Amino acid sequence: MRAMCIGLSLRRPVTTWGLGLVKEACPIAKEFVKSAGYAVSVTERDSGYFAEKWEWFLKLRGLSSGEGPVIWADQYGTAERDAAYKSFSWSGWAGRSGHDAPMIALDALRGAGSNWEELMNRAGFHGGDSDITAVIACCCWGLLYGTEGVPECNYSNLEYRDRLENSAEKLYELSC
Repeated sequence: MRAMCIGLSLRRPVTTWGLGLVKEACPIAKEFVKSAGYAVSVTERDSGYFAEKWEWFLKLRGLSSGEGPVIWADQYGTAERDAAYKSFSWSGWAGRSGHDAPMIALDALRGAGSNWEELMNRAGFHGGDSDITAVIACCCWGLLYGTEGVPECNYSNLEYRDRLENSAEKLYELSC
């Protein structure tokens, strides 16, 4: 599933990623769960909410068609982002659930453009589960920019670097 999402991401603009998730990746994931016979009832129960919330999010951001332009509030500072991120959530704790953490990460990625520091401000410093949202945003950043703009101290001494690079190469090959 991750390889498929990464493959979709590498081939299209970031404004289409959410729509690709809802319209392409989710149906494939649902079929996989059914064919595997694992957690089918939970998936059936929760997949509707996931898709509905993502469709709401895409409409909010003007991305229902995957084209944009992205719609932002006139004021979108720290307090406004925290309120928006809470509105994405299921339980009021932004980034805690499987649907809202990637929403926040993509929101941060689109809002930051190619500015690493701004990405961290948006994805990593908010009043919710920011470690998760930052990890997802950083993964997406890597797909788009590699280590461009990232301070070297953030990646020069990675634990399991060989494993990570090997996995990245395999995922890239699967996506081509």
